[in-house]
Amino acid sequence: MFGLKVSTDERVTRIVIDRPKALNALSPGMLSELIDVCADLQRNDAVRVVVFAGEGSCFSAGADLPAFLALLAGPDATATADLGRRATNAIAELPQVTVAGIRGHCIGGGLVLAGACDIRVAASDARFMIPELDAGIPLGWGAMEHLVRLVGETLAADLVLSGRAFGAEEALRSRLVSRVVPTDRLDEELESLAATIARKPKIVLRITKRQILAIRGGCFDAREDANALLLSLKDSEALETGTEYFAKRLRSKRAGGRL
Repeated sequence: MFGLKVSTDERVTRIVIDRPKALNALSPGMLSELIDVCADLQRNDAVRVVVFAGEGSCFSAGADLPAFLALLAGPDATATADLGRRATNAIAELPQVTVAGIRGHCIGGGLVLAGACDIRVAASDARFMIPELDAGIPLGWGAMEHLVRLVGETLAADLVLSGRAFGAEEALRSRLVSRVVPTDRLDEELESLAATIARKPKIVLRITKRQILAIRGGCFDAREDANALLLSLKDSEALETGTEYFAKRLRSKRAGGRL
């Protein structure tokens, strides 16, 4: 293992960047391992949600530059330079719903990996920064495309060109994250969110993820929604879930509650 902890509990897989002494810096070996883990998840039909987090007090301080520089001087320089993009795409293309839980530093490549997820939840102590230009290198790993999609072209340009730090509340206002929670409640919030999503029928989760991927890729076709609806109506788990949902709402209405 190159610094990843991977565990699965029923329908949820948790991937933890586990190099706390190095502020969870992303090494070439770790990124290669992450690509392999994602390839396995692509074939795993049982897992419905994948949660990404960092061990200790931060998500990730970004790329492990000394480790990268040592390999970038070698014969496989191009392949090494492309590892981050491949890892980012591996996360973005997972068929499962992906959630990033961010506490402490989320810098450079760490922000890129989190940005490839479907949902980002930030602890109140989260601190973001994209310092690549200050380090004399361009922002890579396909990050500019993800960042523009998430926060818009103007703000993305500001964050990349200035390299300024920003906190959880600005990340929330800019829609980089969907919610901010107290730092000591982040793990609880992630567990609850993952469990809530994982309880939903697999077929509708996979359809929703395909819709998200199609929108990202600019190939979404709303005419496919009719077929998706008909497909879900033939799925036993979806039918059972729907029956329970409407029965619960009917009982609530009869009891004078709200739907």
